[in-house]
Amino acid sequence: MRREPDIRNFLAHLPLFQGLAPEAFARLAAGTTRRRLRRGDTLFRLGQASSGFYAVVHGRVKLAAPAAHGRERVSAIVDAGRSFGEAIMFLEKPYIVSAVALGDALVLHVAKETVFAELERNPAFARRVIAALAAKLHASVRELDLYALGSGGKRFAAWLLRGVPAAESGAVSLTLPAAKRAIASQLNLSAEHLSRILRELALEGLLEVQGRKVRVPDVVRLREWLSNDQAFPGRPQPSGRARLHKA
Repeated sequence: MRREPDIRNFLAHLPLFQGLAPEAFARLAAGTTRRRLRRGDTLFRLGQASSGFYAVVHGRVKLAAPAAHGRERVSAIVDAGRSFGEAIMFLEKPYIVSAVALGDALVLHVAKETVFAELERNPAFARRVIAALAAKLHASVRELDLYALGSGGKRFAAWLLRGVPAAESGAVSLTLPAAKRAIASQLNLSAEHLSRILRELALEGLLEVQGRKVRVPDVVRLREWLSNDQAFPGRPQPSGRARLHKA
């Protein structure tokens, strides 16, 4: 059984609230409620009015909206320790996506009235909010740059490496945060196209994939391939079967 976190301690680690005084955390915690979700539960729906913002304590939440031909367009997958919904809360506009749990999750809801009252009371908090939202905007611009990469393979590789430190070399092991279909949607790919990309990267020896576990044997080599103009260079394939395994 998961240990329930102390709300004040959890809020203190969110970028939005870092550096606040203990009494401010007490006020914010008083306006915070827990939401426990099961896989597939909807936290809020597109078009619904915002009543605050959310932070994921554990689990993952998918933000998505309908796309053409009945498909779903995933805009983000929010991991534990991250918050979402702040910008819409400040704009006081309806949600432009729906939020759905990808598995069992615990999410905190911080009421809009509580946040606005603290902003009125604390100018330093207002500056912190501006800085946090600016950081999120910067991250969004970087995501758009990633999606502008030409081939689907390049987009996936850049997405996969986005959290790997630039100084990292050698092998790294990663876990995909969601099902491949959701990741494909986030990268504006079909699930079939992403599966084909994984096979091609495995044939090149750039990745080893087993279910959601991904091993990059040589990060430097994958980055060099990412900066190469060709999608797949067509060098001789390694002998034996590609290291792509079914879950």
